Amino acid sequence: MLSNPGSFDAASLERSSPPQENYLQPNLGHGLRIWWAYYWPTSLISFIIIIVLAVLLRKAWENDVLSTQVVRWANQILPYAVVSAVSMLGIWRILAKKFHAFSIALLPRAPASGNEPLSLSLQRTLRVWWEFIWRNVVYSVILRFAGSIALSLTIGILATLGGRTGAFVSFVLQGLMDAAVGLFVIYSGILDEEFADFRVTLVPRAPISIAAPSAQPAAPNTLT
Repeated sequence: MLSNPGSFDAASLERSSPPQENYLQPNLGHGLRIWWAYYWPTSLISFIIIIVLAVLLRKAWENDVLSTQVVRWANQILPYAVVSAVSMLGIWRILAKKFHAFSIALLPRAPASGNEPLSLSLQRTLRVWWEFIWRNVVYSVILRFAGSIALSLTIGILATLGGRTGAFVSFVLQGLMDAAVGLFVIYSGILDEEFADFRVTLVPRAPISIAAPSAQPAAPNTLT
């Protein structure tokens, strides 16, 4: 007499992977394209907003609208607040962006929910953004701590070149470190990761098919 399948078999069926015909395994090339689509607009927009707000804060201080302490405190938190806000728009942009050969899709996490892409809601965008932000902060702290000796030696050597040159090179090094951390987080912490009810995957873009011209009906045979 055949027995009903046990709980172990049922669990294994629930964990079975969804069909993979509409799935791309992320590689470094995908990560670089997604990172660049996120990084350059976010950096440019953040830089412009920070400069404009810094000028407005200085004007407010010169006109005695804000005190020196308030302006100093605002200038300290301004870069972090602006970058965090703009980065949320950047995450939303890359999640909705169609690349040349692929796009990002939010697929259901549970296999029983099917394999149809989910809508890009504000809640799902915030989940991906928060994962990106906290991983960036943690990895940046670890990288800066691990490379503090090398950076201090490098900055010390560059400081002998002059105040402006040393400050510029130090700024460039910090920017390169942040860019490297952002690429690592996108590639290893966002792509193919599972969140609350969805997972971030890559799917190929459907090629544009050109319809073949319809066959013309053959001319009637006039020969008798």
